[in-house]
Amino acid sequence: MVGRFLRGGVTTAVYEGLAFECRHWHHLHSNSRKLRGPVPGETEFDVIVVGGGTAGVAAAISAARAGARTALVERSGFLGGTMTGVSLGSLCGFYMVDEQGRPQMLAGSIPAEIVERLRSAGGAPAEPVDLLQTSTVPYDPFVLKRVLDDVVAEARVSVFAQSWGAEPLCDGDRVTGVRIYSGQGRGELRCAALVDASGDAVIAAAAGVECVQRPDLQSPTAMFRFGGVDTDTAIRLSRDDLRAALECAIADGVSLPRTAGGMFSVRPGVVHVNITRLPVPENGAVLAPEELGWLEREGRKQVSLYEAVFRRYVPGFADAFVIDAGTHLGIRESRRLVGRYTLTGDDVRSGARFDDGIACCAWPMETHGVDQSVTWEWLRPGVFYQIPLRSLLPRTIDGIMVAGRSLSADPVAHASARVSAPCMAMGEAAGLTAAISARTAKPPASVPSEYVCHELRQRGAFLG
Repeated sequence: MVGRFLRGGVTTAVYEGLAFECRHWHHLHSNSRKLRGPVPGETEFDVIVVGGGTAGVAAAISAARAGARTALVERSGFLGGTMTGVSLGSLCGFYMVDEQGRPQMLAGSIPAEIVERLRSAGGAPAEPVDLLQTSTVPYDPFVLKRVLDDVVAEARVSVFAQSWGAEPLCDGDRVTGVRIYSGQGRGELRCAALVDASGDAVIAAAAGVECVQRPDLQSPTAMFRFGGVDTDTAIRLSRDDLRAALECAIADGVSLPRTAGGMFSVRPGVVHVNITRLPVPENGAVLAPEELGWLEREGRKQVSLYEAVFRRYVPGFADAFVIDAGTHLGIRESRRLVGRYTLTGDDVRSGARFDDGIACCAWPMETHGVDQSVTWEWLRPGVFYQIPLRSLLPRTIDGIMVAGRSLSADPVAHASARVSAPCMAMGEAAGLTAAISARTAKPPASVPSEYVCHELRQRGAFLG
């Protein structure tokens, strides 16, 4: 049984004896100047989120809007993670294509709000853009940084920037906080519940949570943007047109790691390109510093190679030059949680539904292997699947959950669920669950999933 009532812009919700407060977004937005911001020097929080990518931002906003004092720890000086640091080029996973071939939105609440803010700020087109058999949202990385700055500030999240969430603080088998390192030195933050949105399950693994990392991971990519492009010509190129142009370079003796790639543009003269292909070390050590050093250098070498090839072989790029490349590599896969439920490829293909489904996705199983090709296994039109809350929850260690690409999933399911929209939705669910856990002093795994799903629907999330 669920009851709700409004008190001064705060909803108090009761579910089977659990009570907590959810701050209304519109109330916060309209009165944001009157509200107390983060307190400098504060080290005690209800919820800490490690990792300020889109999953982590959604988790932090979600927890704060549920009334939790929330901290967000991010290693960069900006938010957005892969979307802004790697500069991915498009936000994937927001749409399903129905039986009539029309795009249907699969994300609501915080993920949809971020896209709408992007569009309002001129950082994304008003309508989705076709990509093969689905649709996606191209975006401007700097505008996304600013949008995320605003939405986090309005939620009164304390952001610890340029701070590395290095190791968990534990009391037995319960996580109670995180030790961070920054230019100021070492610090400790305490919390009632922690969300690991690092993408690599860094804190979860260090806390003793069971994780897996296979050696044959998907290949990383060094993303980059061209300036000086004749975009009127370039945007008319199909994926097959681009491949044919790059195959001409190969026929002339140029060794390219990949000829199939994606191009996106939201500004005249500027095109984002996803085309490089970096080999995974034989031991799968994509997180090891020395291997990463080599991969980063190899990525920039490939970017320079593609700059020369595009200028010579690809229509519209004769005067193109590289504006910038990502501040770090695009890592598609690394360490993953072994959770209370492991999402499978069969779940994805069949459009599985779960009692604790907290996110929906119809993105294809997109696999970047070691050769030049990308394997796409598409879902049938109109089919989408759910991601269960249990896939974010460890089997044993208390006080922590994950959000984003480190969810508990087999390699096939992970190839679909790792993209931005479902990661944001997972983040929102994790942040809400963590806030309830902190409010009720119950472990995240003991928070009723029925209540989490109910609250997400009340917020406007799409759960199927």
